[in-house]
Amino acid sequence: ILMVGRYSREKRQDLLINAIKNSQYEKNIQLILCGKGPWRKTLEKLGRHLTNKPIMKFCSKDELIDTINYCDLYVHASDAEIEAISCMEAFTCGLVPIISDSKISATNQFALSDRNLFECGNYLDLAHKIDYYIEHEEIKKADSLAYIEYAKRYAIDNCVRQLEDVFQM
Repeated sequence: ILMVGRYSREKRQDLLINAIKNSQYEKNIQLILCGKGPWRKTLEKLGRHLTNKPIMKFCSKDELIDTINYCDLYVHASDAEIEAISCMEAFTCGLVPIISDSKISATNQFALSDRNLFECGNYLDLAHKIDYYIEHEEIKKADSLAYIEYAKRYAIDNCVRQLEDVFQM
């Protein structure tokens, strides 16, 4: 499971660690936290209780793409977010996201179904969504293909074409 973002309280990596701790598949999950920030030591301490200690690293763009393509799920647990670039990068590569439904996060707009949303701050609901995708590989594959198709809306050439249409009105 991948999460990308600054190691800080509002990004809620702690919530993801607690969700994994409460997953029926905890022993089979490897968490990768890509980022850096002041909350690193806190997250390392929380992660010590997992069977597979979280991998915490800062990635170059190429390393991030490789990591995205290696992972099975992307989690966006942030309480507050004004842009959603990391989530978009993940689903553009076909990585299925599970996103907080926080009212002060822009990212939840990218949920294609209720499967892709969890209740903000609720690590048990997040654990349930993670378990669901682990148990339903065929649905995860279908959702992956749906996200790849959905991401085409945000391709730069499509966005430029839409912007041109606005200026020509």
